[in-house]
Amino acid sequence: MLKDVHDKSIKEEGERMVPAFHKGALVYGEHLVRYKSIEPLIKGKTVLDIASGSGYGTYMIAGDAAKVFGVEIDQDSLEYSNKNYSRGNIEYKLGSAEKIPLDDASVDVVVSFETIEHVKNYTVFLKEIRRVIKPGGVAIISTPNDPEFSEHNQFHLHEFEYRELKNLLKNYFKNVELLYQSSWYYSALLKQDEIAQEWKKNIETDNFAPIPNDKALYFLAVCSDTNLSKLPQPLSLGALSEKFSPRQQEKLIRDKEEADRLIEELQTKVTEKHEELQSLYHSRGWRILQKLYRVEAAILKLVRRK
Repeated sequence: MLKDVHDKSIKEEGERMVPAFHKGALVYGEHLVRYKSIEPLIKGKTVLDIASGSGYGTYMIAGDAAKVFGVEIDQDSLEYSNKNYSRGNIEYKLGSAEKIPLDDASVDVVVSFETIEHVKNYTVFLKEIRRVIKPGGVAIISTPNDPEFSEHNQFHLHEFEYRELKNLLKNYFKNVELLYQSSWYYSALLKQDEIAQEWKKNIETDNFAPIPNDKALYFLAVCSDTNLSKLPQPLSLGALSEKFSPRQQEKLIRDKEEADRLIEELQTKVTEKHEELQSLYHSRGWRILQKLYRVEAAILKLVRRK
């Protein structure tokens, strides 16, 4: 079970997922699905979790892996990870995605969840992944689907479309298999004790809303130079949440701010046009024009009488 230690120091920097703050929100479930789905690929392996953030994912990996390196560029996040998400088989290291502080061919699996879109030189990042993976190793890379992940994210330097991502990864690995992640809304019917506490149970799931693969919200790519005999397990996590995810909240705030700005602009334009009309009505030219209209009307009246 994940630890749930409340610490505000790293939540406000970047867009790191911190369970103490995000538990119950959609973003929490999205992240947990990714980490839990890869259990068959990491059992007994030496694993690198690159951009390990608050450390919760590294902690989850360590429950199945033999050894885990959590590499993170932010010192505060590393301190938080060591304090709250430590295990005997975890080693946290300070380092960047473009210069991973590990030896060549030192890990069996590289896990890179929601990282590549943050990296300026993502081709350098992929070369670094290739460098640290042992021959026959596996890279597991997730990232948002650009057309479907429509809200602007100030922390994302580049988001990928389906074909773009697959073609890019094939430049570095012989075999690439893509899986697709989207967020569902569950309607659950549970017993009294089941709805009142957290638990894990296999429950039959029906997909009544199929979508094309390129409409998924996230892609999860499994990459290797050997045949991919194992893939992440299909998985869904159900959670009752009446609040929007932090990303959705930010988008709603931005949308409201944009709507308020447009309303203010329109109100200013209406005021300006009203003032222009008032100025026109009181101008000498308008008074002369009105007199001409009256003369024209009088002439037309006389002509009709004749």
